[in-house]
Amino acid sequence: MRSCVLAACAALALLCWRTDARAGETAGDVDFFQQTLGDIMDTPILAASYAEERPSDTAATAYVITADMIAKRGYSSLVDLLNDTPQFQIQRNSDARRLNLVSVRGIPNNERLVILYDGVRVTPPTGDLMTLAGQFSLKDAERVEIVLGPMSSLYGADAFSGVVNVVTRGAASLQTSASYGSFSSLSGNVSAAGALPGADPKATSASLTYAAAAAQGPALPAFYRKDYAWYNDQYQRGLAQISPNNSGTTPVVTRPYDARETSSFLNLRMVLDNFDAGLIKMGESHSSSIGVKPELTQYVKDARFATDYWTVYGRHSYVSTDETWHLTSLAAYYDYEIAPETQFINSFSSYGPAYKYARSQIAYVQETLAFEPLPGLPALAGFNYQENAVLPYASDLGHKFVTGKSPLSQGFTYSGSTIPVDFYSLNYSNTGAFLRLQTRDLGRVSLSVGLRYDYNTAYGTTWNPRAGLVWKPGEEGHTVVKVLYGEAYLAPSPFYTHKHFGSFYSVPISGADPTGYRSWFFHVPNPDLDPEKLRSVEASISQDFGHAMRLSMNPYYNKVRNLIQDVSTGPGTFHGVNVADIEMAKNQGMMETYGGTLRADGVLRSGRWSFEPWGAYTYSEGRLSGKFVPFNSLHTLQAGVSAMHAGWSMTPKVLHRSASRDQDGVRVPQFVTADLTTSYACHRVPGLVLHLQLQNIFDRRYYNAAYGGGADHLDGAPQQPFSMTGGLAYKF
Repeated sequence: MRSCVLAACAALALLCWRTDARAGETAGDVDFFQQTLGDIMDTPILAASYAEERPSDTAATAYVITADMIAKRGYSSLVDLLNDTPQFQIQRNSDARRLNLVSVRGIPNNERLVILYDGVRVTPPTGDLMTLAGQFSLKDAERVEIVLGPMSSLYGADAFSGVVNVVTRGAASLQTSASYGSFSSLSGNVSAAGALPGADPKATSASLTYAAAAAQGPALPAFYRKDYAWYNDQYQRGLAQISPNNSGTTPVVTRPYDARETSSFLNLRMVLDNFDAGLIKMGESHSSSIGVKPELTQYVKDARFATDYWTVYGRHSYVSTDETWHLTSLAAYYDYEIAPETQFINSFSSYGPAYKYARSQIAYVQETLAFEPLPGLPALAGFNYQENAVLPYASDLGHKFVTGKSPLSQGFTYSGSTIPVDFYSLNYSNTGAFLRLQTRDLGRVSLSVGLRYDYNTAYGTTWNPRAGLVWKPGEEGHTVVKVLYGEAYLAPSPFYTHKHFGSFYSVPISGADPTGYRSWFFHVPNPDLDPEKLRSVEASISQDFGHAMRLSMNPYYNKVRNLIQDVSTGPGTFHGVNVADIEMAKNQGMMETYGGTLRADGVLRSGRWSFEPWGAYTYSEGRLSGKFVPFNSLHTLQAGVSAMHAGWSMTPKVLHRSASRDQDGVRVPQFVTADLTTSYACHRVPGLVLHLQLQNIFDRRYYNAAYGGGADHLDGAPQQPFSMTGGLAYKF
């Protein structure tokens, strides 16, 4: 596999190079990086305040990753990019439901991060489970804006640990790409944008991007033989362990190992003067056995967890004739679904299919007004209304859910009983309003204060302030100092308030057991949860050394109250059945995280070579109810350099994370991995770019922390061995 990909890429590169080498003799020095470091790192962003601001000016810790950087570093999806971003930690292949788990500044869980495309939210507005996988494509990204810290003062619920906004291309273009690599990985993309027929190309455009990817993935039992000893021995003889608490065996049908992943991304957008409308549709599917011990689950084709979601929106922008105020109106409809084919096949389902289903439908409108009540005092005010209709995450279902039919008419019963499964139909709304004021005429200091009010019919009222000071002591603005304070809230999503699961077993009917059933364990709903609350204090200082280097430091402290955690309440009853151990989600405990990042970025030139080095060291510490914070490494180092010469771009990078722990305190060892991305722009065929990616170059066997806890989870989630992907992109 490796030799085939290498040979194909080498042949294509040689074909282009034979002509390009002669062209380079007369071309002289080629400057592939015309912009300064400040031009790139201070590319204006929108995510921090709904208005264009340079990251160094905004009252937030903000990064921008341009399309040029995305291409050189080989980022195909948001997961790849965030893995290299300071203060983000991605636990890959960690969670059976979310696949990859993100922690930001030590605060774990994907649902605490808001992701936007062109300013429109694409993550579940109801806080439902968010799989972070290849569906968040960057194939048509012009830039990615990252704002760290609490942003509920602007975005409301769930803008807890940060906001990411992917801005897509609008310029006229037609391009396509394709790649193939190790473990049968395939990906393809087509992107087209241009002016509408007969319309002014400066004012109107239409664009379409479609990207899809699929990978069989490595057969982990062949690479991690100790972790998959049961699979290689007992499972091949048709045996599985009865349960985490019973080491006896039960016969199962042996089927081939299958942990494939698929993803798709569709973005349709139309711009007509001051109006734009679009459709963003995403889908993904992965193994529902990820991170689970092979003796207690089946890594087979049918064990899948799949989600689909789409957003359709329309947005109108109006600027007053005297340009003193700017009104933006947005209306959107969002649909989220855990696909009906989703199923677990494990010891809890007695190795039969346990189907899952959930659905959320959200409609919302938003008005944002930018104005200047006094000279030098820009203001931003906004209002939004959101209506939610939710069918929460279901208990284990004995057969596939049929959409379009009433849940109660489909004959679902709890495992081991004839008791009908509970389905909940939730309808609630949220009304929010915010105001932000900013001063700019205080010499070299600017101040920003903001406050947002939200009222939710399900859990009540929240207030979330934010304040920041930005100071540029030098006349040239090479030094920037920021001091920031913010609050945020995480809404209690229907997943946490109404999820329930467990099973029953039959016993003789008696006064103690009038139903004829008992249960060892049941997780039951708790609709009375309150929002989690975050308070955050941070500072930053950055220093530019000419136009070639920037050093920065960013310490932070976070305190989270009203944590939503699963808590055992001891014996109880569910549907009148005696249960030995009842568990439910509760607001219990507090989490503190603190640390900081030292970061260096540069742009260097030497003759015909251009270099873009970057590196960041992050220290991340914390306590969760007096104990360790899971899914968090104390020390993280992310570094790399892009080198460009005569059409070539080469980016080696390294990631080091110290030891971390999962929810049960199991220690996952430290690791170091290295990757390399190489691309070549073929001058002989203008518009053609060849690329080759090598991941885990030194073929390390390493682990990330597995999510979920409990006796059925692996002590560490095994990671992909060495892999190689080659492909090409062509711009017409």
